[in-house]
Amino acid sequence: MNSLERVVMAIEGKEADRVPVCPLMLGVARNVYGCRYDEFSKEGELFAKSLIAAQELIGFDAHVMLWDLTLEAHDFGQDTQFLENDTTRPNYDNPMVTAPDKYNLVKPIDPCVTKGPGGMSRMAEYVKSLDIMMNEVGGDTAVVAFVFGTLGLLGMMRGAEKLFFDCVKNFDNQMEAQLVIQDVLLDYIPKVTATGVHGVCLDTLYASGGIMSKKLWNKCEAPTAAKLADKIREKTTVWVHNCGNNVYFDAQIAAMDPIGISYAYVSDDCETHVEMKEKYGDKITMFGYVHPAERLFLGSKQELLDEIKVECDELKAGGRYILAPGCEFPPNGNLNMAVTMMEGAELYGKY
Repeated sequence: MNSLERVVMAIEGKEADRVPVCPLMLGVARNVYGCRYDEFSKEGELFAKSLIAAQELIGFDAHVMLWDLTLEAHDFGQDTQFLENDTTRPNYDNPMVTAPDKYNLVKPIDPCVTKGPGGMSRMAEYVKSLDIMMNEVGGDTAVVAFVFGTLGLLGMMRGAEKLFFDCVKNFDNQMEAQLVIQDVLLDYIPKVTATGVHGVCLDTLYASGGIMSKKLWNKCEAPTAAKLADKIREKTTVWVHNCGNNVYFDAQIAAMDPIGISYAYVSDDCETHVEMKEKYGDKITMFGYVHPAERLFLGSKQELLDEIKVECDELKAGGRYILAPGCEFPPNGNLNMAVTMMEGAELYGKY
């Protein structure tokens, strides 16, 4: 059985030989291939080759290809910091939208053509990376692309705290900018899905109780998220990622109807992961929930193995579970912990 077959069986609610593993090795993969973070963040070929090298080393089953959360914002014009040894990020001292009356600075762009401040189209480089992945490993490994939702993407250009205030006090202004972003993403998604990826994961960064109310998220982002999901579904499967506390499984399922959700914490309507599996395990594949900091960065090997045993005991029965971190593997973390994840899947994830 190859990795893709293992993932497909899990999604179908079947028990394969063991649970599939997706350690979300992204930035850390540059250390396997041997390149600086700024190089890795600018060149789609380096991104893809790094992920392939990490998979060859570790032997995991699936890629969810989050480059970084500034990818699309860069091409809209957001000043971006490409750092040598850390994740690419917006220049927080130079946001593109500086005031509530400046949302009109978010203009339509031609995805994969328009160049951002770094002198390249990061969307074009990203699509290039997807092509490489599908050509080289897509035949036997799950490859899921990643697109930032409209509200989170706007947050990269405004700043989260100010955006949240505007969602309440300046709703129409920020919504007009979201609709501009939505229309660009509706043009971008077909370029992503044309590569043949097995799915596209939408990141709804703010759809959790620790950040904003469900009512506000349903008002601010659910409508655009639904349209993006429908566009993805024309060619491939829809996934969702949200690593916030009290994540809204019900609202996101209602808006996007995904086949799986990548998550870090118990949903707002459940008390335990077991309850979540009972409530949602017949609808979606649960994708998580190893803590990246406590277990993968700061934890010991035995603590990680103990955690994997707990999660497999809770969630593996009946399939629809993929062992993964709740968010990206630490970009400067210890690669041996990814090896330990595979050991844990062999020890505790077999059917």
